[in-house]
Amino acid sequence: MNSAKPLNVTRLRSQLTHLTRRLRQEAQNDPESWTRMLVISAIDRLGDGVTPSTLAASENMRSSNLAAVLRELEASGLIIRTPDALDRRKVRIRLTDAGRDVLQLSRQRRDDWLMAAITACLTDEECERLVDAGELLERLTAHADPIPIDNADP
Repeated sequence: MNSAKPLNVTRLRSQLTHLTRRLRQEAQNDPESWTRMLVISAIDRLGDGVTPSTLAASENMRSSNLAAVLRELEASGLIIRTPDALDRRKVRIRLTDAGRDVLQLSRQRRDDWLMAAITACLTDEECERLVDAGELLERLTAHADPIPIDNADP
């Protein structure tokens, strides 16, 4: 990084965390339903027919925690679990129309709030800078190198 101004990464992380929390609030989800929404979103992102093990890996969830969420989603009519056509031991998951509707409503609430906040708080130039920053955030999100943890230090 070649910048004359030092990067305050703690402040940036805090700002991103606050924005994420605000978007979660605008989705009008409580913490339990937010977990369900994350799983619904992952099913949508990974595609109908995803397996629970793929979902668990994608969302970094323990299989027992995911199983409980999947039971709730199925009982609510938001997903359908079906046996795999080739390997009956595997289960495939897909969203129902109701599941897609719930996901779309949550996304729309967050999009509406974000657009209103951008319109109310930012100039046209700042909007352009924000779009550029979004592209940078996507690159950061794609970074996969884990940070080594030194367990030798107390």
